Amino acid sequence: MKANQTLLLILTALASGKIYAGGPIEPVMVTIPAGSFEMGSDANPASQPVHTVTLPEFSIGKYEVTVSEFRRFAEATNYKLPEECRSELNGWFRPTSKGNWENNGVNQSEYQPVVCINWNAADAYVKWLAKETGKPYRLPSEAEWEYAARAGTTTDYFFGDDPDRTQVCEYANTADLTGENILQRDSNTSYYNWSTGMVNCVDGSAYASIVGMYKPNQFGLHDVVSNVLEFLADCYVDGYDGAPTDGSARQQENCERRATRGGSWHWNNWPLAQRGRIPVDFAGGVDGFRIALDGKAPKQAKSTKRFAANLKFAQQQEQKRRDYMPEFPGKLENVKLKQDGNMVTLTWDKSAEDEIEGYRVYRNSVAGGMYKLLATNLTETQYIDVHESNMRYDYSVVAVRRHMQGPYSEAVTTQAGWAKLPGRIEAQWASSHSGTSLTRTSDENGDYNFTGPGGISDTATLEYQVEVPKSGEYQLQYRVATPRDTKGFEIHVNGKKLSTNPVAKTGGYHEWATQGGEKVHLKKGRNVLKINSLDNNWKLNWLSLKQ
Repeated sequence: MKANQTLLLILTALASGKIYAGGPIEPVMVTIPAGSFEMGSDANPASQPVHTVTLPEFSIGKYEVTVSEFRRFAEATNYKLPEECRSELNGWFRPTSKGNWENNGVNQSEYQPVVCINWNAADAYVKWLAKETGKPYRLPSEAEWEYAARAGTTTDYFFGDDPDRTQVCEYANTADLTGENILQRDSNTSYYNWSTGMVNCVDGSAYASIVGMYKPNQFGLHDVVSNVLEFLADCYVDGYDGAPTDGSARQQENCERRATRGGSWHWNNWPLAQRGRIPVDFAGGVDGFRIALDGKAPKQAKSTKRFAANLKFAQQQEQKRRDYMPEFPGKLENVKLKQDGNMVTLTWDKSAEDEIEGYRVYRNSVAGGMYKLLATNLTETQYIDVHESNMRYDYSVVAVRRHMQGPYSEAVTTQAGWAKLPGRIEAQWASSHSGTSLTRTSDENGDYNFTGPGGISDTATLEYQVEVPKSGEYQLQYRVATPRDTKGFEIHVNGKKLSTNPVAKTGGYHEWATQGGEKVHLKKGRNVLKINSLDNNWKLNWLSLKQ
């Protein structure tokens, strides 16, 4: 009889998934006292208007949910989790690649935050946890998150404003020199000249960090400034008009985007009041979550205590690894560039530091772009390269100690070449530009296009150096994209206005069309062609001048 009872208990447990999954691990929670605060920021329209929110006592996860905790849910429920994850390795803006919550390119420990899930999966997890434990665990609201993260402070971060980003590495895992080293090594990817750039300190982690490795805020919460972006319960609405003032989540029917908060190891950090949003079905390598609960933090379950003990050991081992990391070399000085035709010679001062084993040279594909490794294992303080195109691009040199590279030197930039006519002039061949920026184009023809917030501005200027075989009239064409009819631009050659060319509606910023302009008289030899924009909301991929 006892054997039958035991078998019945085992079968029941198997059916519930508890033997296979081990049952849920309840999170380590922190009690957040009731109170009021001013939510939002005047620095960002999406975080306005600043308004008073009064919250009752609640509790929130001390850490972001880890792979170890999430594993119990995945194995117990067989919930259909994403099998593709946007990690943006091997270059930013890469489409999603194969990878899931336990097998991806960025997780290396059971005690890192779980990533490569999506908001739907995080919501399913908290509902499963609530059902299994009988405690109404849930995702935090935006108001709860900001109140808990600020911990009574009014500065950009709970430790101050940190405008130069020199302190943040004590409190958060963000885009730093550690990450730059590993990302360049593993995937030829750079933070430099991309998005929010790099901080001016070293945090010791290249990818998502084991939780709790950095100093907590005044409430005892870890990683709120940056480690992974955190999913929240609110349906995202741009701005706070009509937002709840009692700390509850904002909800709408058929919500397709949810609010997020915090920065990530890969996107850098930003003030605690800054908001984010994410589609409910998007799975990325920088997105995770933490858990909330009404009222005081509950008494820790046995599973929680075991988890906390294992986490502490993992943290200790990780700290030993970080303590052993070599000191990064200093920044190289006096990097110079000499350009002779298509030959580029770089020189720099030898590093005076100990144990410098060599140098690396980086180059971008267009001036102001992200660096890619060009040469390594250099022992001399000179490097010769071939200038391969008409465009301008930058070089930087770094010193290397025990395979760890120092900060990039100040950039040195090539001169633009002379585009030979008749023919096409690519956008990125500009010898100078203002009021606009280069970005990878969505057009099928061309590598880059000029754009900016709201497209090219109405005061933008672009200059091109062109070499003309014989004097005469040249027919102008241009490849553009715009959601509306615009005034277009003027063409000036050698300081003289020659034509005005409207840019007609193409259907949108990613709908490209070739349009014709006026004829332009060019003299034989070298000419400087200048574009003066007359309107905004348009993009330029290339222009051509043919007889």
